[in-house]
Amino acid sequence: MKKPSLITVKRLFAVSGNICSFPDCDSILVEISGTVVGEIAHIKAAKKDGPRYDPLQSEEERHCFDNLILLCRRHHKLIDSDPKSYSVELLRNYKKKHEQEVHSQITPFTEQAAKLLIQNTYRPVLKNNKGLVQINSPGSTQTQYIFNSKTQKTTISPPNGAVASNLKMNAYIEYLIGKYQEYQKLDSGKDGRYKYMAIYEGVKREFGSKWQLVPEERFLDLVQYLQIRIDYTKIGRIRKKGGQQRYHSYEEHLAKYFPKT
Repeated sequence: MKKPSLITVKRLFAVSGNICSFPDCDSILVEISGTVVGEIAHIKAAKKDGPRYDPLQSEEERHCFDNLILLCRRHHKLIDSDPKSYSVELLRNYKKKHEQEVHSQITPFTEQAAKLLIQNTYRPVLKNNKGLVQINSPGSTQTQYIFNSKTQKTTISPPNGAVASNLKMNAYIEYLIGKYQEYQKLDSGKDGRYKYMAIYEGVKREFGSKWQLVPEERFLDLVQYLQIRIDYTKIGRIRKKGGQQRYHSYEEHLAKYFPKT
């Protein structure tokens, strides 16, 4: 599969300020730890039948700097699920405005972040997965593809009926997790990997699986759990005591990000 060059993505990352280019979104694209939460999005789709696809574009033009924008996963899904609302012109305006507002800077981290973004965006995806895929295991589903775990990760699409398979639910849960991590970052008393990963381990203990695989019927339970965890952070407690909003509700989230659905 053709993809953007490393030079192009380095430039994209430098002018992004390591922040999602969607208006009023302050999501980090690549954490210093190497955790990637951003993606390379195409303003005009890279593939036929994709959102905003232009058949007159050359392959080079599809993967050039002007046709690419860096977004968090939530907003990448949002713009591609509603191409009529998020037109080519609108996305170009988002990109231009964001690049004008941030401080562009090339650092030693830029190349590493660019490589991680390329790997994260163009990793292999197994669609319509209904079970585990194992390699060289008797009695299991077999595959002829073996991926180098040092350079690529295989993503398994969530099964139907799971929270992550529902665009709106998925977006709100990612928002709450992001809010939790934001408050933890502001807590100078916490450091290291724990403050970012604790929420994922907590969900596994509470629900018996990763949050993406929690059934839709338990969505409200998951929401309540995450909201409580946010309120228990140091910043959450301070804001709650002061009567300040710690996060917006699911209904408010839908009204803001899915106004026409």
